[in-house]
Amino acid sequence: MTPMALHRTSAAEQVADRLTSLILDGTIGAGERLRESTLAQTLGISRNSVREGIRLLERGRLVRYEMHRGAVVVTPSIAELDDLYRTRIHLETLAASTPSTPEQIAALERAFEGLVAAAHTGQAREIVAADMAFHAALVARLGSARIDAFFETVATEMGYYLLILSHTDDEPGRVDEAVLAHHRRLLETVVSGDAEAARRALAEHLEGNHRRIRQILEDADA
Repeated sequence: MTPMALHRTSAAEQVADRLTSLILDGTIGAGERLRESTLAQTLGISRNSVREGIRLLERGRLVRYEMHRGAVVVTPSIAELDDLYRTRIHLETLAASTPSTPEQIAALERAFEGLVAAAHTGQAREIVAADMAFHAALVARLGSARIDAFFETVATEMGYYLLILSHTDDEPGRVDEAVLAHHRRLLETVVSGDAEAARRALAEHLEGNHRRIRQILEDADA
């Protein structure tokens, strides 16, 4: 880890973003303690900023506090994965079948273009972030700022599991087949205005990913 320069967002938000990146790329592993003093010295910022950043990660469920250990990076859990996908199925199928404005369609198309650009980087973390940004643009069709804010926390936690999938199945190496084709279909069905087709395509996509990640975690447990 290298010292970080602070920008216009709050120090706590920047710490949370930096730690999220380190967790998702495996630099900080599951079950590892987040020691405030060590992180503050390594990142070159105040211990208070680190503490507040860790609190933000706790809200995103990437970190939990344990007795006598403090903040600890969560370990991937099948129960948590199942709950995440139950949440996503309810929210995203509703969003997919909701009539959209031209502005919402344009936002979804821009999100897909962002996913295409990320795919060209060959970087799993960039692809996963753009993947969830596409789904966030879909959820935004519901027109609720509160739901959008809630989905941000879902997307943060999902990133952990999607990176497991990406690395295990080498998705960056076959990104057209593994990622872009699925999202292109989702975009096309939503834009078509066929609510049932969009709902069905979204459900199939989410259920397929859910099954595969679940299998990976089960194999790891075995």
